[in-house]
Amino acid sequence: MTAAPEPANVREVLAAVPLLVDAVPGVVAVALVGSWARAAGRADSDVDLVVLCEAPEALAESAAWFNLFGDGAELIRTEDFGLLKERRLRRPDGLVVEICVGRRDWAATDPLDAGSANVARAGMRVLYDPHGILARFASAANSWDVAAARSLGEH
Repeated sequence: MTAAPEPANVREVLAAVPLLVDAVPGVVAVALVGSWARAAGRADSDVDLVVLCEAPEALAESAAWFNLFGDGAELIRTEDFGLLKERRLRRPDGLVVEICVGRRDWAATDPLDAGSANVARAGMRVLYDPHGILARFASAANSWDVAAARSLGEH
């Protein structure tokens, strides 16, 4: 079974990633995660991005980049997930874009963070990774033995 192509508005969001990288100094890696990364997105699915930066606070506290993801995109929610800070945007066409901003530590492999690893294992497509941070992380996350980690207390 072949996955259906992404709708135009999802492709527009993904096409904005290089614009974000160019506009925001210090972006070191970007990944699509969640249902669209697994090619399982539906019309009501949001687009989930992880953006790793040298100075995530600057990106998380600014609204200047919102329109890169669609003219008129507005902030509808913020949340602190620990290693990531969420900025949830709604485009005028209704598509919700969840951008989680954090340091490269989110993709650390020694030790591997269980929450980060679960995100990667549930579906991650690398969109920008010039230093191989996400490639190494994905490899570690996909080979991570969850049961063994729990027995060692690394949950």
